Amino acid sequence: MLKSNGFTLIEVVVATGIFMTAVIVFVPMISLLAKEQSVLSERRFILYELHDELQPYLWDSAPTPIDYITSRDGKMITYTFTKENNYIKGCASWENARKKAETLCLYGLPEN
Repeated sequence: MLKSNGFTLIEVVVATGIFMTAVIVFVPMISLLAKEQSVLSERRFILYELHDELQPYLWDSAPTPIDYITSRDGKMITYTFTKENNYIKGCASWENARKKAETLCLYGLPEN
């Protein structure tokens, strides 16, 4: 019988190949998931803010249309409120983490 007290070259090459395949697959996937998580977190926060900003126009009959820009963590967010038929439309526009323009709108029925 031959002595086999260590790794052979084939075993090392196969193990390295499996490891490199896992790294090549999982590192970009984890990076993409982190960026998408950031985009969704931004979207959720801005939607909450838009809801809160829309409330004075619904309850206090504040004049519309109105536009203004705010900043959050270095991002410029543009809020636009207009009257459409019987509804008040509030929109928020910004550039997301993927460097794409994004707009979310909410509609509300004002208190009469």
